[in-house]
Amino acid sequence: EDEDTHGHVARHLTLLDLIAVGVGGTLGTGIFVFCPLIASTYAGPSSVFCWLLSAVPALLSGLCFAELAGQIPAAGSTYAYVYASMGELPAVVAAGCLSLEYLVSASAVARGWGDKMVEWMADEAASSNSNDGDGGQHGGGTKDGLMARILQHPGGGGTSFNPMAFLLCAMVSMLLLCGVKESKAVTNYFTAVKVAVILTMILTGLGLLDVRNLRPFLPSEFGISGFFYGGTLSFMGYLGYDEVCCLTAEAIEPQRNMPRAILWTMSILTVCYMGATLALSGMLPYDQISAVGGFPESFEARGIEWASALASIGELFTLPLVVLVAIMAQPRLQ
Repeated sequence: EDEDTHGHVARHLTLLDLIAVGVGGTLGTGIFVFCPLIASTYAGPSSVFCWLLSAVPALLSGLCFAELAGQIPAAGSTYAYVYASMGELPAVVAAGCLSLEYLVSASAVARGWGDKMVEWMADEAASSNSNDGDGGQHGGGTKDGLMARILQHPGGGGTSFNPMAFLLCAMVSMLLLCGVKESKAVTNYFTAVKVAVILTMILTGLGLLDVRNLRPFLPSEFGISGFFYGGTLSFMGYLGYDEVCCLTAEAIEPQRNMPRAILWTMSILTVCYMGATLALSGMLPYDQISAVGGFPESFEARGIEWASALASIGELFTLPLVVLVAIMAQPRLQ
């Protein structure tokens, strides 16, 4: 088969495009969810090395994907590799598992993003009403509050339907229907913004680092068992890099670029996770870190309001990219 084409699909994804897909579809949840959770609940400041611990099996898995992607330059990721090595039936099972993984992850992230958007709208409406002298009856906050209530309880309540999550998935699907080149440009843009926001958060947090907050490095109430549990949990922050392999059929020089894209993605993820955890642990004592608020509340506690706002907005701004990459991989499980 000609290496420049796979069926009718043109090869147009460069190494940078593949890295953008891997980083964009993976980085985010680990920073905003797992970093504060592990640092405050399971390992304290030693959670920095939890990410290094989990990076070892993640890297070994990534090396396997890199080897297979180089030898089998076809779309489908695990499906293609199982099909080539074990046959059709095991490949169908593998494809079903991948479809379920991408579907559930995209739905969960979209749902979380929708809830956060509605919460943000409600907070803005409450803030507007509290600043209105007549209780907001003639202010702009009333419409925002009504919209937030409608989105929180569509149809008057009694349903789990999330309109904002549906809107996000619909918009992402429409973007993907416009073509891969258009979705590639959006992915590259959002990944660049996401990395810039996270690097700003990390550098700002490191500037506020107080070494006294890093002691004790491994709190006695957590112990070594908490450290290893944190390492197990942090492994989830690496899940998603394999979505790069679904785009092998559209990659330029896949034998050369696919292994490089996977290894670059793993390296960037490890550095960002360890840097973010060190910054977060250094800003506040581990028992004062919010397991839910994470960076926004830590910056607010240190009096850096702009960084707190940046972290809050950055989370809302970057999560849709995870949904985009997960849905992008679905039709490539051929």
